[in-house]
Amino acid sequence: MFGYDASELRNIKVQDLTLPEHKERKLKVFSDSAKGLHQECEATFQHKKGHHLYAELKSFPIIVENEIVGVYESLRNIKPSHQQILEDLKTTKEQLEFYFNNTEDAIVVINSNLHIVKANKSFERIFGWTEQELLGKELPTIPGHLKKETDEILNTMLSSRYILPYETVRQRKDGRLIDVSNSASPLFDSKGNAIAHVLISRDITELKRMGERLVEGEKRLRTLINSIPDFVVFKDDQGRWIEANDNTLACLQLEPTDYQGLTDSELATCNEFYRDTYFQCMVSDHQAWEKGSLIRTQEIIPNPSGAAILDVIKIPIYHADGNRKGLIVIGRDITELKQTEELLRKTEKLAVVGQLAAGIAHEIRNPLTALKGFLSLLKPQTSDKNIWYLEVMLSEIEQMEWITNQFLTVAKPQTAKLERKNLAALIRQVSSFLFPFATMHNVQILIQSESGEPFIECEENQLKQVFINILKNAIEAMTQGGQIEIMIKLNTESVSVRVHDQGCGIPQDRIPHLGEPFYSLKEKGTGLGLMICNKIIKEHHGTIQITSEIGRGTTVEIILPLQCSAVFE
Repeated sequence: MFGYDASELRNIKVQDLTLPEHKERKLKVFSDSAKGLHQECEATFQHKKGHHLYAELKSFPIIVENEIVGVYESLRNIKPSHQQILEDLKTTKEQLEFYFNNTEDAIVVINSNLHIVKANKSFERIFGWTEQELLGKELPTIPGHLKKETDEILNTMLSSRYILPYETVRQRKDGRLIDVSNSASPLFDSKGNAIAHVLISRDITELKRMGERLVEGEKRLRTLINSIPDFVVFKDDQGRWIEANDNTLACLQLEPTDYQGLTDSELATCNEFYRDTYFQCMVSDHQAWEKGSLIRTQEIIPNPSGAAILDVIKIPIYHADGNRKGLIVIGRDITELKQTEELLRKTEKLAVVGQLAAGIAHEIRNPLTALKGFLSLLKPQTSDKNIWYLEVMLSEIEQMEWITNQFLTVAKPQTAKLERKNLAALIRQVSSFLFPFATMHNVQILIQSESGEPFIECEENQLKQVFINILKNAIEAMTQGGQIEIMIKLNTESVSVRVHDQGCGIPQDRIPHLGEPFYSLKEKGTGLGLMICNKIIKEHHGTIQITSEIGRGTTVEIILPLQCSAVFE
């Protein structure tokens, strides 16, 4: 009756075969039968091939041991009364005519020969042809290059017997091409044969243009954001990452990661190296939401070559109803700015030191000279018993003179001529000069050179002053004695000198401050010695680096270029 076999009907409910306008009637019959009543009605059902069947439905309860355990339904195909048929046809026709004439979509009906038999007003509005111009003709809206594609769509529709939606391009009467969303559907007779086709078209040209403009705008915005050297991140109200620019992804090594939709805590598990960075970010995010407006903070992002300091702005965004919408994070790398500020601070301090040094040297040097002269005159007249006191005073005056000379070195600009010198020989001379001082402290100085006798362009006396300061500090740090190892290594364009002692070591938090004026780890130190070393090495276009470990000693590495400017100040 319905075109289905028994196995297919097992998975189909009778109400699913009922037409929508009769479903409520069918459900009421079933409900009344479930309550114990015998019911009859007429309803329209749909055949497997799509055409309609008018049937008589009888329904009555199944009673077992005075209990209703189910409902039995029977269907008998009947022909509706002539009057009913006319009423149904009239209603259906009115509904179709109303939809046909009032829809915004263009509708055209073509027969089995693909000739147009009907078209609505919207078709004329969208494509330009009136119904009278189209009747009995083939559809003129298909561009020549799409005819083959249209034939394939028609064949697919006939074989599947279902409505087929698709998007394509169609041609107006004036020759202009427009984008349309089409829906093609076959019409069947009572025997299930396709007798016509309905084609519904919706003009989506403006919608497509809007979509293209949106995509293009998004591309421009993405290009703009990616060209910004700052860090830019968009998060939703739950802290999940939505978008990030290329600079952010590269800095946090997120390029291979599908980061979208992940929170900071989830991203922290993807790369343990940045774990602290993500948790630091979570804290500042919370502060932004708590404040409810823009906040500014500084965050540190580690990287293999050091760490980047970011000046971060976080802006919470809210919906019109006050609920959270998202968070914009913008960070600018201010590492170089911080370094410049630190350099300026040191420069200002050095300027103060220079002025102070010049004044101290001027005020102290003359009295020291007089004291040293008179003590030298008294020395021949001093008894053996008191000579020790005199030598102590002369030794302390010489120490004061040495400090004064260091002040003058800082205060007075130095001009020197570079000459080609044997660096290994220069270091051996310094070692010989400090041999008595090292022996007094039970310290041995060992010198090794991996590359023979390297020659460099330098100012000999200044480099001697550097190595004297460094070796003297190393000896004084080894209160229990030991060895100082000096390793000289020649590179392609530079030479490296590593001085390693076995002293007590330097705390890590103090190493960055070494070389600052008046910062010293020694009780009577001025901090000027290492500052002068930094100044001399910098003037030689070299670098000096200090590493240390508590209880295991300190290593000072100096790297100098083999060639330098002929003259420097």
